[in-house]
Amino acid sequence: MVRKKKLSPSGAKDEHGEYHNVHINLHEDELEVAGMEIGDEVFVRVRDEKIIIQKADQDEVEHEF
Repeated sequence: MVRKKKLSPSGAKDEHGEYHNVHINLHEDELEVAGMEIGDEVFVRVRDEKIIIQKADQDEVEHEF
C-alpha cells in the first residue's frame, strides 16, 4: 500500500513565526496493514532520508532497514 501524504505543521510557532513540529494522519486501514491500531505506542527512527515507524511492544527493535 502506498499513499502520498503531507507533513502538516503542528504545535506552537516560535518567536519568528515558524513551526518546528509536524504531524501526519494515517487511516485505520493503513495501520491495520502494518499490524497496528490507533493508540499503539511506536518507535520512530529517522535515518538515511527515511522515517521508520515500528510498533513498540515488540521484544526487539529492528535495526536493519
